[in-house]
Amino acid sequence: MTPTSFSTRLLPAIFALLGAGAAGAAPTVIDLGPANAYSAFIFGNVGNAAHSGFRDIEGRLAAGGNVFLNGFSVGEKSAPGAPVLVAGGNLTIGTGNIAHGSAAYGQNLQTNQWFAPGTFAQGQPINFAAAQNQLSALSGSVAKLKANGSVVSVNSGYTLIGDKNADVNVFNIDSSSLKNLTLDLSSLKSTAHIIINDRASSIDLSGGFTGFSGFADRTLFNFADATSASLSTYAWGSILAPKATFSGTGHLEGSLIANAVAATAQNFSTVEIGVGGFRPVSVSAVPEPESYAMLLAGLGLMGFMLHRKAA
Repeated sequence: MTPTSFSTRLLPAIFALLGAGAAGAAPTVIDLGPANAYSAFIFGNVGNAAHSGFRDIEGRLAAGGNVFLNGFSVGEKSAPGAPVLVAGGNLTIGTGNIAHGSAAYGQNLQTNQWFAPGTFAQGQPINFAAAQNQLSALSGSVAKLKANGSVVSVNSGYTLIGDKNADVNVFNIDSSSLKNLTLDLSSLKSTAHIIINDRASSIDLSGGFTGFSGFADRTLFNFADATSASLSTYAWGSILAPKATFSGTGHLEGSLIANAVAATAQNFSTVEIGVGGFRPVSVSAVPEPESYAMLLAGLGLMGFMLHRKAA
């Protein structure tokens, strides 16, 4: 076999193998799906009979379990039409305001104040189990994304330095304290998405968040393994924490996805959630290591054979 015929036969085989590897690594589409229409999308319970789960939800709120609200406002900045408040279980309301729409509940309704006729309807407009499976899988996929940004520890916080050429900047942090985060704006496109993965089991967002305001609808905090998360500051971006019980006293200018919202005498939530959400984005797949290995092996073999023929 001549060197030319050898390369003619081997190269197509190598690239066919690479093509098969690339086809198996599809792009990761980061889309919050059923939660896109809500400021807060909770799989389980919100609050309890003693304490309100939220103080102010500027958009819509949906929870698959029981919901207790008191001294609250929901839907003030939402569009009229669909229910602005959905409880898959019991809905218990003290004083508060349901703006620009109606409320749906799955089991029982209890309220001690007057609402306009037609405000409440019994039903199950959301398949929370399916949504939980979808969003949990998404969180796991996002957690596996390869970082292309660097995290620098500065004093008691972190500075995030991105890739000026990247449309999606991924930062991986393993810390229970997300405190005093700073985006290095000089290292980012103004249109870039920011993905922050934190694999800690308990996460607290506190201190100052600098540089995030212009990226609020393109920033996602992904807490794939957290079983508890809290917010005690003003933060920009959305939180995806499908396993976490959430609590807080701050403001999140984005959307919240969590397993439950805590409200006990020691740890109650008066957090405020803005009306903003997360703009979907697709992250291109990085070829698998075995694809590179096949290419190198194939090229090495071809080089050996060519050298042997020449000799």
